Amino acid sequence: MFKSTKEDFGKNSYIYTLENDKGLKIKLAEIGASITGIFFKDKNGKEIETAFGSDDIEFYTDNSKNGHMGATVGRVAGRTIGAKFKIDDNEYNITPNKSPDHTHGGIKGLSYVTFNSIQKKDNEVVFSYVSKDGEEGYPGNLNLIVKYEITNENEIIIDYIATTDKPTPLNIMNHSYFNLNGGGKINNHEILIDADYYLADNENGITSGEILKTKNTPYDFTSLKKVDEIIKAKNGCDNCFIFDDNDINKKRVQILSRDTNICLEVFTTKPSVLFYTANSLNNLKVRNQTLNKHEAFCLETQYLSCSLNYNHFPSIILYPDREYNHRTIYKFSLI
Repeated sequence: MFKSTKEDFGKNSYIYTLENDKGLKIKLAEIGASITGIFFKDKNGKEIETAFGSDDIEFYTDNSKNGHMGATVGRVAGRTIGAKFKIDDNEYNITPNKSPDHTHGGIKGLSYVTFNSIQKKDNEVVFSYVSKDGEEGYPGNLNLIVKYEITNENEIIIDYIATTDKPTPLNIMNHSYFNLNGGGKINNHEILIDADYYLADNENGITSGEILKTKNTPYDFTSLKKVDEIIKAKNGCDNCFIFDDNDINKKRVQILSRDTNICLEVFTTKPSVLFYTANSLNNLKVRNQTLNKHEAFCLETQYLSCSLNYNHFPSIILYPDREYNHRTIYKFSLI
């Protein structure tokens, strides 16, 4: 059985709450097609806010407040060095919102616009948005659908479907911040990432283009290890980990807390995940607390960081005769 509510969120927009009878609840807003909270019951039956958000609409309309928290990010998530790219012989200049670079889709991107929504079932909401030709400098009219569904298996299924009338780059992901204890440091969380390769950074923390083996490095998460290890070794993680295929049935990430016994698994058709340990969080006010460094983590399923800058990375160009169709699943359980 599922329950759902639809409420006014302010500024002519709505917020939804979807809930199953197994202890999983998710809140979704039209602004940014955002996850504004994920709640799951721990080993003692206590409801834990496992992904953060706010009940204040200003948190989602002011990009200085929330750092894309819970939002749909794009058209191109991550960084585009120099805020420009080429498709065939045409060069495009996109918004240099992190001068001289472009990051997470621009000033508004997809994260701070209001999507339309429709709900036909208690366990799903479909959001849609038309990104006009030239928004943030991107070519083509982009028709985007983001669908959220919860299941009785405690899954949150996110589907991204898009078409365009001109060739355009597309790399869309969700930017939720998680903590399986509901707050405090994440150091004692344990994580596994099914990836033998990762993307290296340069001295400025920007993807260098090098694809390196994880084996015998602090970035080897192929067996469960405490997040504390990467925090001690590298002051945290903000790197892309590359999968060997796009099989949605393969568990790509597992992260768990032995304090609450909550476990989160990630499945995706995307070729990589960016694991971020909130190295830059500072005094961010969310629903029930204030978050600081290493008090949350992100698992951003996406194409490779800086894909528009490195020709040896898989192309992220969507053409008018094709459909962008990807799925990511967050699955919760108790260990």
